[in-house]
Amino acid sequence: MANNEIKTNAEIYREQRKERLEKAAKKKHSAKKDKAIRIIVKTVVTVLCVSLVLTFCGNLLLNVFNVPQKALTVSAYNNDKLSAAEYNYYYMSLYNQIYQMSYEYENAYSSYGSGYGVYFTGFDMSQDPAQQDYPYDDVPETVETWADYFREMASTRAFLMSEMYKKATSEEAKKMGFEITEEEKTEMQESIDETIKSLEESAKENQFSLDNFIARTCGEGLTEKSYRALVEKDTIAQKYLTWYQEHLTKSYTKEEIESYFNENKTDFVTASARVFDISYAEPEEGSKDKAYTKAEAEKLANEFKSKITTEDSFITLAKQYAPESLKESYESDAATLLSDAHASDVSSNEAVTNWLFSSERKIADTAVIEDEKAQSFFIIYVVEPASRDESVASTSVRHILIQAETTDAEGNSLAQDVITKNFEAAKAEAEKLMQTWKDNGATEKAFIDLIADNTDDTASIETDGLYDNVKAGGQYVAEFTNWAIDPARKPGDTGLVKTEFGYHFMYFVEASSDRAWESEVRSTLAGNDYDKLVDDIYEDVEEKAEANATLLKFFADRLEKSISARY
Repeated sequence: MANNEIKTNAEIYREQRKERLEKAAKKKHSAKKDKAIRIIVKTVVTVLCVSLVLTFCGNLLLNVFNVPQKALTVSAYNNDKLSAAEYNYYYMSLYNQIYQMSYEYENAYSSYGSGYGVYFTGFDMSQDPAQQDYPYDDVPETVETWADYFREMASTRAFLMSEMYKKATSEEAKKMGFEITEEEKTEMQESIDETIKSLEESAKENQFSLDNFIARTCGEGLTEKSYRALVEKDTIAQKYLTWYQEHLTKSYTKEEIESYFNENKTDFVTASARVFDISYAEPEEGSKDKAYTKAEAEKLANEFKSKITTEDSFITLAKQYAPESLKESYESDAATLLSDAHASDVSSNEAVTNWLFSSERKIADTAVIEDEKAQSFFIIYVVEPASRDESVASTSVRHILIQAETTDAEGNSLAQDVITKNFEAAKAEAEKLMQTWKDNGATEKAFIDLIADNTDDTASIETDGLYDNVKAGGQYVAEFTNWAIDPARKPGDTGLVKTEFGYHFMYFVEASSDRAWESEVRSTLAGNDYDKLVDDIYEDVEEKAEANATLLKFFADRLEKSISARY
């Protein structure tokens, strides 16, 4: 089966989907808005703080007076004038952020090997930006390297963030409901203070004054005061954009959602099927698998199809017809299952997509469809026809965890009989708490009153045991999630749930009014409108900004030289 010899057909489709998702991710990363305001999706302060400590070394920038950078205007857009110091700041923030992102991915996947920083970001933190190609599209033709990208996009990013800040502080935003609370203001200032403290420590270690160090690492012409002002401005802009997308998500009516769904059904419905393929590709050298001509493969595929009577029979036939190299893989009943697939999951074969997602499909329908590119005939059996997910989009629950210890203080596993006794004790305690709750009135308040003194989930004490946005496929253990998203669940329902952690005394708060498909449509609509906001501003900046090419080149050259000195 050529390059697919060691993979089942379902695995091949999953890999094809993965490839498409990766391409889509790269395309998304290459979209105009992402290139110019990558900072929007990640807090400015954290990125700069960590990356500066990681990457600072030696003589980064030439010592110059700050006055020229503050006074010179390198670009202008509408009524905004971008000083050289501000240009330097946005250039360095772009560099520091992509460096930090690459660093985080590299470390997060270090147990699997190296190169994951480059894989996920396209940026090699060990290589001079001026010496590595910029891997994405949709940038000016002058952009060839990462250094070119920083050079070109710094001023655009500056104006974008300025426009977002104006929107965040406008009367219109206030009327729409956007507001930074006093608590958020305090948290923002504390975060900036932490960054300044980190910079102070690094400055001291490298024998610089704070202002000098900030100028060398964050941009020539910056001082602590001007740096604070820019970070605060960007943070407020980022908060607004986060709020704006959430606001959009909630703003669409049921009629708008239904209308968009009807216009784009294939994007939101899912289908489940059993899939098996018989290849007529030339087997790899050394393979013991039998080679088939196209006619022979088609005949076998139709023979397979003729013997299908039930889903179980399909599974059995797949094991019988599997090539020798895949016999072990097909021992698993899941090997042929394509579960809850979107049309994009099988889009590599238009005929398969059209057939499987046709409104005419019924359970147990079968077909043989050729994939000339894969040099295979696919046998398909419909498990669930294409439909939209009518399950609850998300729920909110409270819980009290009674933990059952499975390891000792050193992390060693306990004996099974000890673990069993610990779970029995946890269950007994949870049942006792449930009775206490009933005795105290069986209300939500009565439940909350028990949490602080009884739960072993200390992380949820501050939220009174509350977990919002519990949904299928989310971050919680299966037993917890399954109880929470049970469509029969009603506000005030309680129950005991056993998980690997112990017993959870559960309290059901509420379910989203949306079905899962509605939530997906909402997110899509919000993403589209959010993108339009950013793209419209980007295009206006691109059209109207007036740059002093000579000054931009002068300061970009200096920045490029200072960064190159690190490698």
